Amino acid sequence: MADCTHWLGDEVNGIWVCARCFSKHPERPRRYVMELSRESSGRPARQMVILAPIAQAGDVPLAMFIDFMARRLIARTRGGFHMADARDYAIEILRSFGEPFGSDDLDWTIAGAWEMVDEDMQCWDHDERASN
Repeated sequence: MADCTHWLGDEVNGIWVCARCFSKHPERPRRYVMELSRESSGRPARQMVILAPIAQAGDVPLAMFIDFMARRLIARTRGGFHMADARDYAIEILRSFGEPFGSDDLDWTIAGAWEMVDEDMQCWDHDERASN
């Protein structure tokens, strides 16, 4: 885990993934703020929790995009990945592009997810099972 302080991301298989640097965190980032009492009767302020928002590119949240990539990896390797490993590898692929989720430089649709996986797999040494 990195010392990431970015605010946007999504939960992927129980781990919070940053949408900017794709680092993994054990829980969703949160901020605590004090809310002043609406009444002036001397009641103390109460603490509120603000959770980090879910990152989206159009209508596609980050977790869904990672799942698109993971399913493509599983299909292309003919079951050579388990879903958890495919998700982890998909996150590594995203890191390699160096662009935050939702940037205008990449396609964040299902076709874009498949293209990223296919592009990464071009560098693999292929055998009969299409694994590296």
